[in-house]
Amino acid sequence: MGNFFTSTQIYDNGSLTKEQFIDKFCKKMGEEGYVTCDSDESELSYILKFADSCKWVTITSESYEQGNQTSQKDTGRIAKMLDTTCVNTVVIDSDCAILELYDKSGKKADTLAIGRADDYFGDDIPQPSEKIWKPFLSNGSKWNRFIEICNKDEVFVEDSLSELAPVIGMDSGNILFSAEDAEEDENNIRLGFAKTAVKKEKKLSLNAAFKQIFGDGLKDAGFQIVKGRYPYLVKVVNSEILHIISLRTEQAEYPEDKAFSILGGIATVYRPEIDLEVSPMANYNWLNNSVANFYAKSAKSEHDHYTYSVLSKFNYFSEIPNSLPSVMEDALEYTKKYMLTTMNEVNTLDECINFFSKFNLSCSTGIFNLNREIIYNAADNEGLLYIVTDNEAKKEQLRKIISGEIEIFECSKEYAKKVYDFFTGNEHDKILEIIEE
Repeated sequence: MGNFFTSTQIYDNGSLTKEQFIDKFCKKMGEEGYVTCDSDESELSYILKFADSCKWVTITSESYEQGNQTSQKDTGRIAKMLDTTCVNTVVIDSDCAILELYDKSGKKADTLAIGRADDYFGDDIPQPSEKIWKPFLSNGSKWNRFIEICNKDEVFVEDSLSELAPVIGMDSGNILFSAEDAEEDENNIRLGFAKTAVKKEKKLSLNAAFKQIFGDGLKDAGFQIVKGRYPYLVKVVNSEILHIISLRTEQAEYPEDKAFSILGGIATVYRPEIDLEVSPMANYNWLNNSVANFYAKSAKSEHDHYTYSVLSKFNYFSEIPNSLPSVMEDALEYTKKYMLTTMNEVNTLDECINFFSKFNLSCSTGIFNLNREIIYNAADNEGLLYIVTDNEAKKEQLRKIISGEIEIFECSKEYAKKVYDFFTGNEHDKILEIIEE
C-alpha cells in the first residue's frame, strides 16, 4: 500500500528569514482573530518546515487528511492572508499527486496531476497552465522539462514530485513533508493558535462595506451615494447622463463562503424611467455589466479568460473580520482600472448611443410611435436619444436598409421606411418639442 498525505507550499515573496516569516505569519493570524498559544490549548495547529536558500515554506497540520477540505480551505485562506501564492499537494496511494495552485486572491488558479492520474480522473486529467506555473521556474529550468516530469509514470509518484520540486524552486524533501514526518529540529516549527477572547464587533454588512469603501474611493471621481435602502453610486454628467455603479450577491467559489460582483451602467434622462429605489436585480435589464464585462468588451485584443474569471465576482470569508473590507478594496481598484476608464469616455449623448450598442443595451427605434406622438416600449429603452441627437448614423443605417444595401426582412424594411420618414418629417420636430418641455 502506498502513501497518503497532504501539505501546502507557501511562496515566500518577501525573501524573509525564518524568524521574519514566522513573525509575519503570527501577525497575520492575529489580524484574523487568533493568538499564539500552547499546543494543548490550540484550536488551530500548524507545522512549518523551512529549507535553506528556498523560496517556499511548507505548512501542514495534523488535522489535514489526504485531500480533505480543511487543507484546501486553509491553502486559499493562507494565500490571501499572506498576499502570496500557495500550492496544495495531495498524494494518493503513491500513485497520483494533485497540485492545486492558489493565487494572492485566495482563489484556485490552476490544477495539475502527476502520475497515474487516469485511475482517478479518467480522460479528464487537468493540464497545467504555462502562464500560471512558468513564473515560478527556477533559474535554468525550462517549461518542457516541467511538462516532461509531469508526464512521467514512476512506480512511486513521490519520485516525480521530488524531481519536480527544484524545477519550480521548491525543496525536494519538503514537498513530501507531512505532519507524521515532523521531528523536533530547528527547521520544523510548531505553532498553535486560539481565538482571541474579545468582545465580538458588529459585522460589517456587504452594502455598508460597498457604501463606505466605494463611496470614499469614488468621491473624487464625482460619484455620490444614493440615499436609500439599496447600494447605488451615481455621477451626473451634463445634467442628462448618469454613470451608475452598484453590486449584487453571487454564489461563492470554495474556499470562500460569500461573493459579490460590481455592476456598472449608463442611463440618461431621456429614457422612460430610472428607478434607484428598487434592488439592483430589479434593474438587471440594463445594470448588468460586471467589471469582467467591461474588461472583456474594452480589451483591444482577445481577453484573458483567467483575468475575466477573477473580475466576474469577488469572493470573501464572512467569518474573517478583515476579509470583506480587503476584498472590497481590491474590487474598487479593479473597478477604477476597467470600469471607470470606459465610463469616463461617455460624456455626450452620441457617446451614450455608442456605449449602449457596445454593451448590447436597449436603444431601440421601437420607442417611436408613428400614429401617436410618443410611445415607450420598455422602461430602460434609450431610443429617444436618436431624436434628441438627430442621429445621422441611425438615419444612414435606415437609408441602407431601405435601399437594399443591408439585407433584411421585407416587413422590417417597411418599418425602417416609416422610421426614416419620421426622422425627416414633422413628427420628429413635434416629439423633440415635447422632450424639451
